[in-house]
Amino acid sequence: MDARKVCDNGVIRIPWWQHKHGRHFQHPFPKMSPPECIGLFSITDREYQEDARNVAYLCDPFPKLPIDLNQGIENVIRKKPATMSDLEYLLKYIKSHQKEFLVMKGDTIQLNTDFVALRGVLRLIMCLQYERRQDLRIMVTRANGTIYLNKEETEEQLAEQAAMSNRHLAMCSWGFKFEQYLTTAKPCADPDTNVPVNEGVELCAMFRSNINGIRLLYGAEMDCIVSSQPVNFQDPNNLKHLEFVELKTGAYDMNRHQEQTFKLFKSANWWSQSFLVGIKTIYAGLRDTKGVVKEIRRYDTRDLARNTPWSPSAMLMFLEQFLRQLKSLMEAIDDPFAVVQVDFKSQEQCVYYKVLGGKDNQILPDWYRELFIK
Repeated sequence: MDARKVCDNGVIRIPWWQHKHGRHFQHPFPKMSPPECIGLFSITDREYQEDARNVAYLCDPFPKLPIDLNQGIENVIRKKPATMSDLEYLLKYIKSHQKEFLVMKGDTIQLNTDFVALRGVLRLIMCLQYERRQDLRIMVTRANGTIYLNKEETEEQLAEQAAMSNRHLAMCSWGFKFEQYLTTAKPCADPDTNVPVNEGVELCAMFRSNINGIRLLYGAEMDCIVSSQPVNFQDPNNLKHLEFVELKTGAYDMNRHQEQTFKLFKSANWWSQSFLVGIKTIYAGLRDTKGVVKEIRRYDTRDLARNTPWSPSAMLMFLEQFLRQLKSLMEAIDDPFAVVQVDFKSQEQCVYYKVLGGKDNQILPDWYRELFIK
């Protein structure tokens, strides 16, 4: 892309049309290296912590059913309002491990990766070609050869969150309570379900991967690991062999609409979320409308992608094609302080971009940029 032809506003062309629900998709699965876990950090009440203190172990055996997810819900500790962007937690990790990440290339310091993002951003992009109602906005900047992506809520999404009902908040809390029932702070211990659920406690893992030559560095919140012994997370070999498990909740006795929604959309979200971090097993607590779990069902991540109306190949290709187009655009703009607002409009099946300037729009803090100054 010729820099002289870059406009401040434009369209990023990606093939929304390449696959529709239920149609045959004949293209092979893009070449992607297995996601490699390279480190962990914790977040407690929005504070970054340079350790794995918030790790949770999957309990064995599972608690007896039924499980009431409303137990202690009146004492739940909600997550505090955000004090910085989700991307900034990854930047703090990079700063703490700069000797592992930063390399000299010629006369510049670089990160040696093409993209830095949250797993959630990559997942949303993968699923967007099947969406007709959900939009996505990301803010993008390119500095020292690396492109950074940060999700930003649209005005409509902020309004929806502000108007969230007590019922919706309770249903969100059910997921956290289910995790409390199925995990422990130490291997082979019993879950402590009498303490209030703290929704601001997170364990995040950092991953490297490569999609057909596109180098990715991304972070993801992880639910728990499988191990009968305490794990030394300072050992890189242990990180490479961690067995992560995803925990979900869902409807126990799905009606026809819920079955269709799961088949068309939710299963694609579950698969892509787990696939990007190499998770092989998902445990879902199937609950009734009152929040009582009647069944814990095991899902194999690979099986989720078999005989589905959506195509895992098309989803990963969609992500790859977008990243390639975005990379060309950002290289053509070639301004380390330019921030590009990218809006995915699912109903229009179009991706718009707008080049922004000014300090208020920056997504990389000054302290991070200083890492790349010799």
